[in-house]
Amino acid sequence: MPVRTTASILHADLDAFYASVEQRDDPRLRDRPVIVGGGVVLAASYEAKACGVRGGMGGRQAKRLCPDAVVVPPRMQAYVSASKAVFEVFRDITPVVEGISIDEAFLDVGGLARLSGTPRQIAQRLRAEVRRRVGLPITVGVARTKSLAKVASAEAKPDGLLVVEPDEEEAFLHPLPVERLWGVGPVTAERLHAIGITTIGDLHRTPRTALTNHCL
Repeated sequence: MPVRTTASILHADLDAFYASVEQRDDPRLRDRPVIVGGGVVLAASYEAKACGVRGGMGGRQAKRLCPDAVVVPPRMQAYVSASKAVFEVFRDITPVVEGISIDEAFLDVGGLARLSGTPRQIAQRLRAEVRRRVGLPITVGVARTKSLAKVASAEAKPDGLLVVEPDEEEAFLHPLPVERLWGVGPVTAERLHAIGITTIGDLHRTPRTALTNHCL
């Protein structure tokens, strides 16, 4: 497969998906901290995340961190319906859609310039259409590869758009924490930190032999 030379992969990721559906469907919850779940936090709105609430956290701990949060039970059918509606928007944008979860997907818009505009314009239209047709915020990262596009969307959250052109990749990636890389979890990050690697730039400059000796 030839190496892609343009930023034409989109990573589209719905923002705080379950909580955003709850805020969409109940106007009283808008702009308020919302926790979806009970004993365990399934999702938290950005207002709740600002208090330190995170998915997977115990419900009691979450309420201690955010006493004003509204706790709502999950409504899985509502989330599935919203996801289907969003993926319909994706498929209206491009036939090349790779879903990776209920609330995120990769879209390949390479070759659509003459018909649909630049990748940035396509991403802008996608965000507007998801908001108009489904009523939800969505963040999009655009880059040359899937992994780069995913990092870009994480940096653009919430409700943002970030395009990383090929000649901007190193300047964008190198200052970021190594944890931003897709596939680098807490255990790997701890091992990297132990040998002085805290940023993606540090990782890029480290010889492969050093990584093999210390992290594998």
